Amino acid sequence: SVQHEVKEIEIPVPWGKVAGKLWGSQDKQPILAMHGWQDNAASFDNIAPLIIKNTPVLAIDLPGHGLSSWLPPGFMYTELIYFLLIKRIKRYFGWERIKVMAHSLSAMTIYWYAASFPKELQYVVALDFFKFPSVNTSMHATGFGNAVDAFFKIEESNVQPSYSQSEIIKKSSAGFLNLDKSSYKILMTRGTTQKEDGTYVINRDPRLRVIPVHSMFSRDQLEEYANLITCPYLIIKGDNNFYGEEKENFYRALEILKAANDKVHFETLSATHHLHLTHAKNTAEIINPFLEKYD
Repeated sequence: SVQHEVKEIEIPVPWGKVAGKLWGSQDKQPILAMHGWQDNAASFDNIAPLIIKNTPVLAIDLPGHGLSSWLPPGFMYTELIYFLLIKRIKRYFGWERIKVMAHSLSAMTIYWYAASFPKELQYVVALDFFKFPSVNTSMHATGFGNAVDAFFKIEESNVQPSYSQSEIIKKSSAGFLNLDKSSYKILMTRGTTQKEDGTYVINRDPRLRVIPVHSMFSRDQLEEYANLITCPYLIIKGDNNFYGEEKENFYRALEILKAANDKVHFETLSATHHLHLTHAKNTAEIINPFLEKYD
C-alpha cells in the first residue's frame, strides 16, 4: 500500500534548520531516513512510498545538504556533526528509541552511534554500507592533514557558480557513482535551485566537497564496535564491488556483528550504490519483511 501524504518538515538546530520530508502520518514515530554524502532527502523519494503502510518515513537533508542550513562560516563538515544530529533529532522529538534507514556515509555514522548508544536504537536498515571503511593507522595523520588543506582551499575560493540544466547534470552526476539521469533529476529537486534567468545553483555547501575523514577508524576499532551493537540490523549491499577498503575487512566485521547479535540480517541485491533510488522496488521487498518483524 502506498503512502501518499507527503509534507515538508523543519527541525530547529542551533545554527538554523534541518529540512526534511515526511511520508505518512505525523501521529506515529517515523523511520528516520538519512542520505549519503552530497545527496539529499530526495534520495528516498522512490522508496519511501513503498515502505509498509502505517510506517511513516522522515527523510532529512543533512546539514549543508538539500534545503538544510549550512554550518556557520569557518567550520568543517565532519561525521561528528551527523552523529550529534542523530542525538539532536531524537531529543527534539522525544523518541525513546530511534528507527533508522541510512545510506552510505549515514549508514557508517549510525554504526558508530549504535555502538556508542546501543539502547537508543529500535532497529537499523543500512544501505550499501554499514560501517566506515577501515583506515590503516599509518594513513590517519596524512589523510586528515590533506582534508584540512582541502578545506582551507575551498573556504578561500568561496564562489557559487550557476549552470544550465545540462551542465549541472553533467557536472554533478560525474560525482555520483553510476547514477542514471532520471535518478539524478530526483536529487536535483532538493539539490539545486533554479534562478530567474533559468540557470541553476547547487544548494549544498561547497565545503562538503572535502572528503569526510574526521573519524578515521582502524580495523580493530570497527570490529570492537561490532560487538557492542544489540538492535535488529538489516544490511543490504549492492553487488557493485564498492567497499572503500579491502573487501575482507567488510565481511570480517560483518561476521563479528552477526556472531554478537542474532538479529543481524545481510542481503545482497543486483544494484549500484544508490540501490534505494535506482532499485527501490527490490530494496523495499527486502526491507518490508524486516519492518513487519521489528517495527
